Amino acid sequence: MAKKNVEPLRGLVSLRARPGFLVRRLHQIGMAIFGDEMDELQITPVQFGAMSIVAMQPGIDQSALGKELGTDRANTTDVINRLVNNGYVLRAVSPKDRRARSIYLTDRGREVVVEANRRLKNVRTRFLSPLKPADREIFLDLMIELIEGNNSLGRAAWRFKASSGA
Repeated sequence: MAKKNVEPLRGLVSLRARPGFLVRRLHQIGMAIFGDEMDELQITPVQFGAMSIVAMQPGIDQSALGKELGTDRANTTDVINRLVNNGYVLRAVSPKDRRARSIYLTDRGREVVVEANRRLKNVRTRFLSPLKPADREIFLDLMIELIEGNNSLGRAAWRFKASSGA
């Protein structure tokens, strides 16, 4: 029979000193804020990311879109299927490679991206508001540095392009 331990363990690393725990908690907060601001639009952050990339690169192929998002093939396909089903994007045979699929925004998808982008300003303001104004860009830069330095460790590498705005 297992023994019930009643003595607290000492010397454990505090949750406040665990990057993974802190990132998970920030993700929860970010998702809550995103949900508050975007609820009426019925899109997720990943869907909005995909639509933003397609808006900036009309006709991007499905594989390249997944790399831009940092998602694997199955998740990329799922995201695109949901966007197609919601009438936000169209999938067409690529004019460059008949085996590939190019992704385009519909008129409705374009409207949603414009509105979500407008609302994203509120998401960003709310999320970063606890930080001093001078620390906000530093925080974002440090997150990007961590992602770039550890990118190969994720399930799918994120192909980050500073100029893409994504």
